[in-house]
Amino acid sequence: MFRVTSLASLDEKRLNRWIKRVLLLLVVGTIAFAAFYAVDRWRPATTPIVDQRLAALEQAVRDKPDDVASRGQLADTYVAKGRFDDALVQYDAILASGRDVELATYGRAGAYMGLKRLDDAAKDYGAVVDIAKGGEMANVDPMLEAAYYSLGSIAMQQAKPADAIPVLEKALAIKRSDADALYLVGTAYVAAGETDKAETALRAAVAFVPIGWSEPYTALAEGFTKAGKTAMAEWAGAMVDLASGKPDLAEPRLLAIADGDAAVDAAVGLGLLYETKGDTGKAAVWYRKALAKSPDNVSARLGLGRVGPGPSPLPALPMPGAPAGGTN
Repeated sequence: MFRVTSLASLDEKRLNRWIKRVLLLLVVGTIAFAAFYAVDRWRPATTPIVDQRLAALEQAVRDKPDDVASRGQLADTYVAKGRFDDALVQYDAILASGRDVELATYGRAGAYMGLKRLDDAAKDYGAVVDIAKGGEMANVDPMLEAAYYSLGSIAMQQAKPADAIPVLEKALAIKRSDADALYLVGTAYVAAGETDKAETALRAAVAFVPIGWSEPYTALAEGFTKAGKTAMAEWAGAMVDLASGKPDLAEPRLLAIADGDAAVDAAVGLGLLYETKGDTGKAAVWYRKALAKSPDNVSARLGLGRVGPGPSPLPALPMPGAPAGGTN
């Protein structure tokens, strides 16, 4: 016989037990629903795109071992994944085939760089230079330029600035706007004690990237210190602060030298500082101060072009024939 018990007829202890059971059922039910929902919604995690590409290229090479294009792409992908030893196997296979020698040699040099085998990398980059320097388009060949740059980078890592300078200058002969090469040759000149040449190269580097790149300014500070140019070294040090995102440290340093030997550079630096802060009026004032002392200063002209002319420091002159007080 089915019997319904009224809640009113239960004693307090039994009522509490009943409530606890109901709550337990609710909790269990909630957990079960959540588990069902998770299982229903779950999908296997997708393989990252680069891994999918890697798997496809590995299969392509297995299917067609003589496909140099697929093997080269596989080697390059191994390098991108940091699997340098695996990349070497593929580059060596391409070189053994006698096809795409320049590309494979250049790629293998990059794998050697990843393994810190600098001498092997230098040998391969040198081989790329030997192949490419006689080409019709050698004066604009980006791979040749990159090989020269890499040889210079290796020489600097091996503390051989005298070896770095000529190959970096050859890289710059192909691409004068390579800020990285300008910076690297500048540091090589500093290390070699050729501070004037260092200043020229490093100033060119910061002209391309004036903010957010502190290393060229650090090298300039070192070069100016070696040359005994105290004010210029202080300017470069202040610019290190600015380029490192510390304008509050840079501002008083630049203001302190704004009337001395480093006045023009300090004025340009202050223009950049206020420009980054969004104060275009102050930035324009300082760019104009720089131009007043150095009318051909490219950085100041470019800066003024970005922020606008700003307020005029002089009152407007009356029009010819007009009364000095203006018209009513």
